[in-house]
Amino acid sequence: MKFHHTPAPPKSGVELYRHSYGQQRLWHFGLTMIVMGISFFLYYLGLFGRVDGPLNPSQLGEHLAALGVSKAHIMIIVVFLTLLSLTWNWIYNLASFLRGKRLTCSKIDTRGYVCGEPVGRITLTRRKNSKRIRRYLCGEGHKQAEAHFHAVKKGTVGHVVWMISVIFTFIVFYASY
Repeated sequence: MKFHHTPAPPKSGVELYRHSYGQQRLWHFGLTMIVMGISFFLYYLGLFGRVDGPLNPSQLGEHLAALGVSKAHIMIIVVFLTLLSLTWNWIYNLASFLRGKRLTCSKIDTRGYVCGEPVGRITLTRRKNSKRIRRYLCGEGHKQAEAHFHAVKKGTVGHVVWMISVIFTFIVFYASY
């Protein structure tokens, strides 16, 4: 009797597990049931406009108008959320760089390999002229004048979110005029 054997993933520091066909089907079925449950919940709250409920679009519009929210307010909010979905990783990378996070040692050894250890910023003061200089110190004890910054990049989900938000912004602007 032969059994299907999934080969072990390569050892690369991150363990990757392959799931069988049945496990994948069960996982996807579970996600589908969760999404369906959330959709039923929102349907019976009236979000889709077929059932009277607190989230019915006409009641939401009346409630927002009573609070003084206009079309211009909604357009400003939608544009702000679109810009935030486009630039969140730039903002995060700038904040990380300014705080000295996501930096690694750039010291190259005799074999040509980069150290790559996480570094911390230290400030040294020269005795001659009291000038302050910034250095990076890694766990191996290397003091370098510069370090390598590892920026966060958008993945597939991040790109889909900003594309959807741009489309939604066009829909809101089109429906407003």
